[in-house]
Amino acid sequence: MRAAEPPRPATPSPLVIRADDYFLGRWNLENVTIGLQILKQDVAHNSSDYEGWWRIAKFDNYLARHAHGARKMQLLRHAMRAGGKAVALAPNRPEGHFWLGASEGLYADDSSWLTGIRMVGKIRDEMQAVERIDPNYEQCSAQRTLARVDYSAPFFEGGDKDLSVKLLEDCLKHYPHDSLSMLYLADAFYALGRKDQAREEYENILKLCPDPRYAPEEQANKNEARAKLQRRFGIIIMNESAYREGGPDRKTNPPVLESERR
Repeated sequence: MRAAEPPRPATPSPLVIRADDYFLGRWNLENVTIGLQILKQDVAHNSSDYEGWWRIAKFDNYLARHAHGARKMQLLRHAMRAGGKAVALAPNRPEGHFWLGASEGLYADDSSWLTGIRMVGKIRDEMQAVERIDPNYEQCSAQRTLARVDYSAPFFEGGDKDLSVKLLEDCLKHYPHDSLSMLYLADAFYALGRKDQAREEYENILKLCPDPRYAPEEQANKNEARAKLQRRFGIIIMNESAYREGGPDRKTNPPVLESERR
């Protein structure tokens, strides 16, 4: 996108390769749990294995996204510790920075308002490090996360929804079918009162052809887009596949109350 070639990753150990195979089956969370156990075996054998540590952060992060309450926060603390170890081992690689910052972001979202505000700078630092090293990592994920921080943060911490829109539109120039960037863009449009553009972007997510590399994540984003279309616009998608092909399978309910739009 706009950076030199990032450092090449080392050849993963056999245990890391096994864990990656389990992560491919992440529709079933048990596979992620087994993969995480394998990764812990890997770093127990070699505490300097960067490839193991950043994946532990990633796997813990994924499990946290499907957990609640104290269990979610515990998983995120584990992810942050693993991400910090990865960054210490290889500060010039993007993965550790990204999964550390992504886990900090989720932790901030579920923490008190004051704790969340205090973490904004740390999240920005990690994502800016990814941008310097490899802005293409995980389909512009660092810039997308920075855009979400701009969307969520108060103005005195640099929050700027208009800037969020610009960053996300730039992400989508490079990765036009990235469902999470589309979802974040739709949310930013809606927050700025650009309702027609928000509705169109939510609908565009449902028209995406499935991407096998990110199938669970894409389906989650489609579910959220569908729910927001119903809650904010009274639109119920009856048949997603027909809708993707331009069919008429949607209906519009009467307008929802303003209190229901949030």
